[in-house]
Amino acid sequence: MEISGQKSARELATLLLGVQESDRAASKKPTPTGPQTDQVQISQHAREIQRIKSLVQETPATREERIERIRQAIDTGTYDVSGRSTADVLIRHVLTEAVL
Repeated sequence: MEISGQKSARELATLLLGVQESDRAASKKPTPTGPQTDQVQISQHAREIQRIKSLVQETPATREERIERIRQAIDTGTYDVSGRSTADVLIRHVLTEAVL
């Protein structure tokens, strides 16, 4: 059986390959001359997180002083723990960790 109006397989292959070649040529972008550099943009939210982390990292000396005062209060028996203030600190810590 012969279907009229059909081209030979070779003509079809040439047509298809020709289209594919022109698609490839169109998709190729010219390479820029000169050195290429990568760029990174940091969102405002990420900058705020970096700022908070740097503030947290700056406080170890203050924390060590506070720990030493608490140690001395425990040693002398004058350290009094308030359940409410402890809960407040724990909640603040959990919320801060959730943000960071």
